[in-house]
Amino acid sequence: MREKEPSNFTAPSPRRFTLPKSHILRGRRNFQELFKSAKFINTPTISARFAISPSSQGDFKVGFISPKKIGTAVHRNNYKRLLREAYRLNKHILSEVMLTFEGSLHIAFIARHTKPEYHAVENDMVTLLEDLRSRILSINSEEL
Repeated sequence: MREKEPSNFTAPSPRRFTLPKSHILRGRRNFQELFKSAKFINTPTISARFAISPSSQGDFKVGFISPKKIGTAVHRNNYKRLLREAYRLNKHILSEVMLTFEGSLHIAFIARHTKPEYHAVENDMVTLLEDLRSRILSINSEEL
């Protein structure tokens, strides 16, 4: 009988690139509250609305919006897929800070252009997440 060859499987990295359903912002009331008390960050392809509120829950939710000016439903869904993927791969920028933050953060990423390229969307997503990270860190330093 032939000997078993060693496996080339490597252990998964400690950073997980998943986007659980529990982190998705859903419901009309949640979006209305977000749009009432939100602040803006804009980049060429994405704008973000976010609301930071102090609470003991540590609630962290993310929504993805593609308005009708983007085009047909196919184009809007494609853009939302790009936004989700760019966020999923770069969410570690925020997740490390959110472990120490004692409050809730709700974010809505909004598409701005009709024909996105993934690299532009990803670069703008990184820019937005780094800006959010610095704002959260400044809030944490004010509380201390």
